[in-house]
Amino acid sequence: MKKIIILVIALTYTVLMGCSDEGAMETETPTETQAKYKVTFNFKWNKIDFPIDYPPTAHFSNLIGWSHSPKNTFFKKGSIASEGIKNMAELGATSTLTNELKTKIDQKKGLTNVVGSGLGSGVGEVSIEIGVNKDHSAITLATMLAPSPDWYVAVVNINMLEDGKFISQKTINAQTYDAGTDSGNTYQSNNAPTMPKQPITIIKTPPVGNGKVIATVMFTKL
Repeated sequence: MKKIIILVIALTYTVLMGCSDEGAMETETPTETQAKYKVTFNFKWNKIDFPIDYPPTAHFSNLIGWSHSPKNTFFKKGSIASEGIKNMAELGATSTLTNELKTKIDQKKGLTNVVGSGLGSGVGEVSIEIGVNKDHSAITLATMLAPSPDWYVAVVNINMLEDGKFISQKTINAQTYDAGTDSGNTYQSNNAPTMPKQPITIIKTPPVGNGKVIATVMFTKL
């Protein structure tokens, strides 16, 4: 009888220790709530692929953007450009847009904003680092395609969270957008303000919207 009691006690202890160890393992593997990404733009705006009116001073302005909720519609196609987006698209300026993004972040609509380097030609690479978290897992980054009336290259609302996990790497094609604030139709058109502003659109006609990829963008988790 004593042997049976001892055996029962031993089995009970083993089961309890097993449950305890399992709980400890779960505690030692916390759920990832934030991540940081290196975003690399590989620009391909060259005279061979984009021969119509290709400008001799082709370049891109400083990258600017933010991490935000995937539900946010700022920069979205079909929306009306803010003053900051207008200034970025027409002039390559970043100060007004930076202030707009900071205001949205103060309103808990975003996590962080960044301003990076530009590119002095139409071909080459520019990288920037930006943080995300589970509530603000999407990234939007833009740069003026210059010279141009109000055109810019961007990746808009790209979600780094898939199936509850931050992705390790992703590469997509950037799009070229018309901010809807200037009615010029060539790279070096005279200033022609659009009144009233028109919705932001993706450019699908020459000289820049000819079906060629103007930039690929790689997101790499650090």
